[in-house]
Amino acid sequence: MRKMMLALAVAMIPATGTAEDTPPPAPLDEAVERVLGALRFVLRSIPQYEMPEVLPNGDIIIRRIPPEPDPEREPEPAPETAPDEDGTRI
Repeated sequence: MRKMMLALAVAMIPATGTAEDTPPPAPLDEAVERVLGALRFVLRSIPQYEMPEVLPNGDIIIRRIPPEPDPEREPEPAPETAPDEDGTRI
């Protein structure tokens, strides 16, 4: 599915040229970009799983693949600890 989305994104890239040759983006181009952005979000939110593993006792294990970190999202800062009554931090 990701390969198909990549192929679609590459097909949408216009041929390279100078800035003078490129017209300003049309409203349709902006709408397509918004739809592709929403589709990327949906695909990232779907959990990915490994192949099922059947144990000798018959149990079936399907492990979830941990999501890749999002390079666009910055890590959240550590929460500040409140000062103790004497003014020192814990």
